[in-house]
Amino acid sequence: MNIIKTTISFFALVIFSSLMLSKIQANNIEKIQLIDHDYYINDLKLQDFDGNYYFLRDKRAKFYIINLWASWCAPCIKEMGSLNSLQKKFADIVVITISEDNEIEAAQNFFKKNNYVHLEKYYDFNKAFISKIKIRGLPTTFIADEKYKIFAKVEGAIDWDSKEFIDWLYSN
Repeated sequence: MNIIKTTISFFALVIFSSLMLSKIQANNIEKIQLIDHDYYINDLKLQDFDGNYYFLRDKRAKFYIINLWASWCAPCIKEMGSLNSLQKKFADIVVITISEDNEIEAAQNFFKKNNYVHLEKYYDFNKAFISKIKIRGLPTTFIADEKYKIFAKVEGAIDWDSKEFIDWLYSN
């Protein structure tokens, strides 16, 4: 009788864990908000950590992931590894991180400490970028297509290199 109870408990735990895991993964996709108005970012001016300017239109990709983050933001830190992994795995995706830290040194130190070498790193000097858009908080990430049209955004952290997100991205 004890073996039956143990077996039932084990299977109940496995089923519960599977349901919870699928719910966590589903939450990644549920956080994606589709944007139906035409908002193009080909003129987006990026400034690297040295103060050099670049335009997004000079970069070619199938998708652009533009992540606004800060080194003091726990959800930002949590998702940065998956953004780095996404960029490493997919050459047709450009992951752009834009630090909203008050001091550039905080962002620079964060990247040095964590060795996220696959990400493009920019800094929002004088908060010029974030002053043009409205966001509720960090992290906020915009997803644009090869024509530089933003078609989705994510408020909060998700697992960017998950199979669910990759499947969703390439189906949109």
